[in-house]
Amino acid sequence: MFHSSEAFASTRSESVPAPPKNEAPRIELPESTGAAFGKAPLLARHDLHDSALFSDDSLIELLDRHPRDFVYAIATGGDPAREENRLAAHDGVSGRELLAAVRRGRFWLNVTRVNGDATFRALIDQLYGELAKAVPGFRPQKTQGSLLVSSPRAVVYLHADAPPNVLWQVRGRKKIWIYPALDERFLPRADLEDILASARHEYLPYRAEFDAHATCYDLGPGDLVTFPQNAPHRVTNLDSLNVALSTEHFTAQSRARIRVYCANRFLRIRFGLSRLSTRETGPGALAKVVLHRAARAVGLESDPAAAKKWVPTLRVCADAPAGAVDISI
Repeated sequence: MFHSSEAFASTRSESVPAPPKNEAPRIELPESTGAAFGKAPLLARHDLHDSALFSDDSLIELLDRHPRDFVYAIATGGDPAREENRLAAHDGVSGRELLAAVRRGRFWLNVTRVNGDATFRALIDQLYGELAKAVPGFRPQKTQGSLLVSSPRAVVYLHADAPPNVLWQVRGRKKIWIYPALDERFLPRADLEDILASARHEYLPYRAEFDAHATCYDLGPGDLVTFPQNAPHRVTNLDSLNVALSTEHFTAQSRARIRVYCANRFLRIRFGLSRLSTRETGPGALAKVVLHRAARAVGLESDPAAAKKWVPTLRVCADAPAGAVDISI
């Protein structure tokens, strides 16, 4: 998935719904949440599906006002073992046409940085405020979010995200498979280092035998699911348009992991040091992180993020049978 790390200035207009006030979203968590949150797959409930914020009209309005540089249209195939992601250009395409194309085709819109929109920023703050009340010791330092609008039968291939996240299913049904975190059968350590350093995309090879080790949920409106940081997961939408809010949170612990794995990657690539400790705290972890920061400061490591740049090969077309056409047409 595409994710951003910084918010942008709000471009809210008078027609945008006002941020929610007074009534906080309702979240129903299992009694075991305190022990499981962030450590194991967890299924719970919310009431976002009752909000007009996710209606067709509101989605169209968001797509029309949101900076298009932060909206990604990604066409997919149907085989989870064969990654066929293709980026589709959508400049000049209205929000209504985008939504019509999603209904017709097999792709998903990733509307990133919705936390920069006043309405969604207020909603995300409320959601995490409720989570912080319910989960002892949970105090995220930063939160952000993306809105996912997906075609029937579109897939999200096996991948691992850098920060911890929560998926709030609002419309439609989907299945999600979650695989054990930090297990090299599904995500080799070097690949995780590259993902956390933004040196490669998050997608991973998938084999059907992985599913014997997965936790699988059938999600519908009002379901939320969360799982351990970096746990590989994949999604298949069922026979309806899907809308979900994907939120990410950063804690002291999640940031410590990213720093240590990025430092390990630098030491592996620069000096050939492999299988270094992944301890996220202590003198050894601190020494590696400080060394890595110093190395970056003096230019011993180039910015790896350029390796993630995608080039569109399709163009969104609401009238096309697949919702998009080849870029040459």
